[in-house]
Amino acid sequence: MLETIVVGHRNPDTDSVCSAYGYARLKNRLDPEAACLPARCGTLNPQTRFVFDHLGITPPAFIKDVYPKIADIMTSQVNCIEYGDPILEVMEKIEQYKVHLLPVISARGRYAGIVSIFELAEFFMAGGDGRPVYHFRRDNFGRVLDGFYFIRGEQAEFPASLFVGAMPYDRFLDRVSRVRHESAVLIVGKRRDHIRYAVEHQFPAIVLTGFKDRDDIDFNFDGYRGTVFVSRLDTAETIRKLIVSVPAGTIMVTDVPTISPQDYQEDVRDLMLKSDYRGLPVVDEEGGLLAVVTRTDLLKKVARRLILVDHNELSQAVEGAEKAEICEIIDHHRLGTAKTRLPVYFYAKPVGSTCTLVYQLYRSHRVALDPGVAAVLLAGILSDTVILKSPTTTDEDREAVAELGRLAGLDYADFGRRIFSSSDSLKERDPRRVVDADFKVYDEFGTKVGIGQVEIVNLAELEESFVPLRAALGTVTAEKGLDWGLLLVTDIIKGHSRLLSCGPRAAAAERILAYRRLDDGLFDLPGVLSRKKQLLPEILRVLEGLDSL
Repeated sequence: MLETIVVGHRNPDTDSVCSAYGYARLKNRLDPEAACLPARCGTLNPQTRFVFDHLGITPPAFIKDVYPKIADIMTSQVNCIEYGDPILEVMEKIEQYKVHLLPVISARGRYAGIVSIFELAEFFMAGGDGRPVYHFRRDNFGRVLDGFYFIRGEQAEFPASLFVGAMPYDRFLDRVSRVRHESAVLIVGKRRDHIRYAVEHQFPAIVLTGFKDRDDIDFNFDGYRGTVFVSRLDTAETIRKLIVSVPAGTIMVTDVPTISPQDYQEDVRDLMLKSDYRGLPVVDEEGGLLAVVTRTDLLKKVARRLILVDHNELSQAVEGAEKAEICEIIDHHRLGTAKTRLPVYFYAKPVGSTCTLVYQLYRSHRVALDPGVAAVLLAGILSDTVILKSPTTTDEDREAVAELGRLAGLDYADFGRRIFSSSDSLKERDPRRVVDADFKVYDEFGTKVGIGQVEIVNLAELEESFVPLRAALGTVTAEKGLDWGLLLVTDIIKGHSRLLSCGPRAAAAERILAYRRLDDGLFDLPGVLSRKKQLLPEILRVLEGLDSL
């Protein structure tokens, strides 16, 4: 079963991460087989990290994107062979599993190479002048032949050609003189002279045919260091089976590209088209074999399943969301809704925090909240409503905070102050990270505008940080191709903000802006705490005015 990823917007704030955590927990409680994974598509800011560290809870995992990956189509069951397995077993498995290739693993369980129908064909068609030499493995005799070992020789593996002792001894001597004794396997029936010769010249192996049992063998093997195997098969069948006793690892190829579970399906599809092979091995970082992905696998239409929280626009969603199956949306923002292929569950209300909505869903489903989840949801509400001071705060938020505080055993006001005090002072932070941390892009009235927000406890900090912050805002605005870049710096204690502005259309927009200008690209916003409810409507008004010019 594909897991469902519950994820907030890019550059996640505390409400986004906490609501993803809380809602994934609820979904898994409602359906233990739901396999919902809480995630985030950005770095934890100091405030959010403080919340999870303080509560001793592991935060949602980071995901870069949700484009289809090899992990989405590969199966955990993989048919493979070991390096020393006889190619007879390779042929049998290829027929049994109806595949074109089998991966080979080493004795340590690491991927070593592959054997495909190409290598098998090349093995059987190899010939030319001279007697073919095969790589034999002593222990494989017993795996392909019906018989028993009379003597297990010293050599476990050796290269050798096959020599059949089915001719008179004088002609045998003439023929055998043309081969290297140390690289010949004699296949022979009850021919005492032939056997004595092979023993005296230390052939690496002798395979006897035509014997019933051990008591039927009365040859002297004193001093012989090779292997003696007794085959119950006739000579012709014995020869055929000995050839296919060759270890798979000796005919495998090792230059076939390997892939990772995290490789994108689209990239692997391109790689497969350039390969002569119909499948590629999937290995982990340590070289362990995980699966084989075939061309047929890559034809599967697999989309990641997503639940969006704290946003409903693809421009703010995790990379690849447009190719995913969006199953649900839980949000408290304006509607700029992502298009979906199928109807989805959409729960939205104009409250101060997505965590408030998640709390209400626990209540509506009559699922009890444990103290840890209650504390996480409480943190998300306190952060997004600025400890219930934001104008976005509703009675539903206040009710949720009171109940969650009781369940978590926390004084919400004290907990809120700790949350907001957890961040470094503005001058100690990297300006670029300050801008990027909670930055949202809107495309309205033909203008692309980005608005970031940073919350501090003393607005005086901005005086020393204004120049580097505005420079960082300019860089982000240019990199994202925005017409107008804004950063709202909010003093949560006094409920007072300043707005930094830059970009190609900034000058024209600033002439319409209702706020008092303090300096070039700096405006005063007394009483403004909320980007969504207070700043954004004014920005949209300005953009509409620009559009009409």
